[in-house]
Amino acid sequence: MAEKRGAGRDGYHHGDLRQAMIDAAEAVLAERGVGGFTLRECARRAGVSAAAPAHHFGNLAGLLTAVATLGFDDLSDAMDAAAARASAAGGSRLAAICRAYLETALARPGRFRVVFGRRELDKEDPEMQRAGARAFGILVAETRAHRAGLAAPPPGPLPSETAKAADFAEILLAWSVTHGFTTLLIDGQFDFLVCEDGGEAMLDLFSQRLMRLLGAALAPDAALANRGHDG
Repeated sequence: MAEKRGAGRDGYHHGDLRQAMIDAAEAVLAERGVGGFTLRECARRAGVSAAAPAHHFGNLAGLLTAVATLGFDDLSDAMDAAAARASAAGGSRLAAICRAYLETALARPGRFRVVFGRRELDKEDPEMQRAGARAFGILVAETRAHRAGLAAPPPGPLPSETAKAADFAEILLAWSVTHGFTTLLIDGQFDFLVCEDGGEAMLDLFSQRLMRLLGAALAPDAALANRGHDG
């Protein structure tokens, strides 16, 4: 039977510990960033001993992996929703998912740094592998649909070895431009170019133009619509 904790900071059912730790982790990331992230501080905010989270996460890498999985899923959800809106409006789905990538990172920069940062993660965790593959799959599919001049990606599995595909350079270009701009933005590297509004102003001023340049660099190739991609 689940133990019911007392009032105050311990006031949750023991069965909610996993979610309480994830919530605490998100708060620490928002306030201190990845550099100030510790399992002990997350446990303190969740109202449990430093040893308690081991049941769900094992160690710090386990907790960070859970946060990274949420980050990948949020990114995928945002890109899927943005692509659907672009389709309804007759806009570029590729530009829409790139903008969604930027906005997701701006909304939760701490989580974004966990997803793509240098802190230890459990790369073998099946949930994180699933979430990461989904996010990358959206980028791959939308890049290919854009180049083929298709209104939406056709159904079907992705190649098992994307790095060997003939269009891997184009996929890398789409990711590199979007991710590079995103990272520079959330790290404040553009702040000297704007007076007051920081990253949001830079996003509004340049992201639309940047996405148009990216779309032009990946100009649709009609021949691709009638043939598959090398796996």
